[in-house]
Amino acid sequence: MAEKKPTYLESLLEASIIRDKEEGYTFIFQKEKIKLNDGIEVDMLKEMHSDFTREIIVSEDELHVKIQPSEAFVPFSFFKKKTEEQKWQFAYQLVKSIQNHSFTRFHLVVCPENLMFDASLTPAFLHYGIKESIPPYEYDPARELVEVKATIASLVDSKYSFIQYLKLHETIQLSEVASKLINADDLNELLTIIRQQLTTVEEVRKTVVTVPKKKWTIFRFTSIGVTVLLVPALIYTFYSTFFLQPKQEAFVSSNEAFLQQEYSGVIEQLEDYKVKEMPKVVQYELALAYLTNESLSEEQKEVIQNTVTLQSDDKYLSYWIHIGRGENEQALEEARLLEDRSLILYGLYKYENQLKADESLASDERKEKLDPVQSEIEELESQIEEEEKQTEESAENEQQENQKQSEPADNKQEEDNKQSEKEVEQNKDDKADEKPAPNSDSSDKPAS
Repeated sequence: MAEKKPTYLESLLEASIIRDKEEGYTFIFQKEKIKLNDGIEVDMLKEMHSDFTREIIVSEDELHVKIQPSEAFVPFSFFKKKTEEQKWQFAYQLVKSIQNHSFTRFHLVVCPENLMFDASLTPAFLHYGIKESIPPYEYDPARELVEVKATIASLVDSKYSFIQYLKLHETIQLSEVASKLINADDLNELLTIIRQQLTTVEEVRKTVVTVPKKKWTIFRFTSIGVTVLLVPALIYTFYSTFFLQPKQEAFVSSNEAFLQQEYSGVIEQLEDYKVKEMPKVVQYELALAYLTNESLSEEQKEVIQNTVTLQSDDKYLSYWIHIGRGENEQALEEARLLEDRSLILYGLYKYENQLKADESLASDERKEKLDPVQSEIEELESQIEEEEKQTEESAENEQQENQKQSEPADNKQEEDNKQSEKEVEQNKDDKADEKPAPNSDSSDKPAS
């Protein structure tokens, strides 16, 4: 376990200090390190402050000075909860108490751990040095001035600690107030600075309305609650005023332009908005507007327009909007999701032309990007050509098969026709061979 570093007061006194909430403070001196020529003077410490109970215990090796402050006094650290004005009031009383200290044989040590104060902000010292008995043995006005300046500076400007103001004031960056305090030449100048600060603080206080803490707490939490409720409304109002309302106006204006077949107006009204921000009807109108301006034949446009409807997949609409805006990479992504080879190929053509026209690309970079695009174009064109060839062959084969199936039927019909003709001829011959029967009545009649 690391050894506890002695505090400023312990180092100055060459003593150990024990702090206990119940038993107070105990200063332990090694007798071999102190002079302690007169025990009567040590006993005089008991009378130094009526609100502090002091007990002196002398053993063979040590001198213990036990100090029990009354409940009216609290440590210097409690000033963290005090106002700025109270801190300056204490500083003023501290300097005055040092000036009015009349016990020449009792020497002060001015530092936060040796100071306490009561409700009236009256300072009190825990330990006093006694001349030729307990350190500090001698009165040192230079040390005392430096200590009081560092103590007051740490009190009113807590940016740095007492030790930093005491030992490092020449190297640290001081505030304006701390600089005035540290550079004061004597206690009188310190008092002048403190009075000026008290006047300034008082003038500021007059401009501030003081309310009871409970009332302020209620007001603060009420304000926080109202703010929490208002913030979403303010955000929505801001969003509606500067974003939502202009967007809706743009959608309405684009619809009017579409109905009047002013497709450039549709494009212009919607150029600042992303595809995902638009309702499907607006996407449809914008996609058709861009299609109208595409370099396609009327027949191609008609075929495409039949696939771009309000019932179309959103990706079809998004594809043609990206194409129209020159966002060819995004268009390709949509085409790949749709798995539509013709759209992919068209997107690749557009992207290829975009890369070729991009002057910001270096030749190596352009080639690096163009190579995979052109390879994919060649691959797709080859696939389409192969499929068309297979389709043509299938059509030819089907036609030949149909012809083969029709030939036997024709032959049979021809044979049936010949057979019919033969039967007709046979009937004619049979009719030609038939003769009329003789008249039996005339042959049998006798002669007269």
